[in-house]
Amino acid sequence: MTYLPGREKHAWLRTRVMTITHEHPHFRIVDDFLDEDTWTAVWSDFQFTELHPVTRSTGAWKLDDGVPLGGQEVVASGAGADSAGSTNTPLDRVIAAVLADPSHYRGLIGEDWDRISARPYVYPRETGLSWHVDDHALYAGAFVYYAHPHWNAHWGGELLIAENDPETDAEEGALPIMGYRFETESYSERLLDVGCGSFVMPRPNRLVLLAGAPHMVARIVPAAGAAVRASISGFFLRPEHEQVADRDA
Repeated sequence: MTYLPGREKHAWLRTRVMTITHEHPHFRIVDDFLDEDTWTAVWSDFQFTELHPVTRSTGAWKLDDGVPLGGQEVVASGAGADSAGSTNTPLDRVIAAVLADPSHYRGLIGEDWDRISARPYVYPRETGLSWHVDDHALYAGAFVYYAHPHWNAHWGGELLIAENDPETDAEEGALPIMGYRFETESYSERLLDVGCGSFVMPRPNRLVLLAGAPHMVARIVPAAGAAVRASISGFFLRPEHEQVADRDA
């Protein structure tokens, strides 16, 4: 097993078992998600995998979100843990672990999906991700797994999840996927209509499953120094024929 600095703080994990520690209509948390050897393999892979700056001209990232880094996305069949991809990287093991126990996502993630994706992301200090909603035409739900070996509650990087107002959504339509690149006031006003929600700290070896509510990643503060928020994020992908139908509707 590869040894990496910081892991000595987590020797107690050998006796821990993954547990659903929090349930909410918008999200679910599974702590101590991977066994220690698999977690170490995933974190070790972050040291060598090819990472590139995440583009700020597309997607939910805004100009003041800094420059997070992203790796290659992989997509696997959603038929079960045994059908996870064959990239020969720890991403396969994360996907397999997500699929291994349907009770972790059943009842939160919609059932109309047939594939699952995964992609590594690294958020250094002074980076974050603006408020957005995952495209419901493409995704039945999402997940994020925190692979870093240590985190401090003062470093930021929380996953913020907004409450929505069903009455406003019925009157004005669902909140758009994201605000405009430079003009964000109308998007902000919709979020401020309710103006509250939940936060999830990026606790190491934690899996968070998301049903599709508006969310963002709080900025990593300078106090984090050289530490990074290392995560594997992915989506439960709807069948492609349904995506086409939704777009044509």
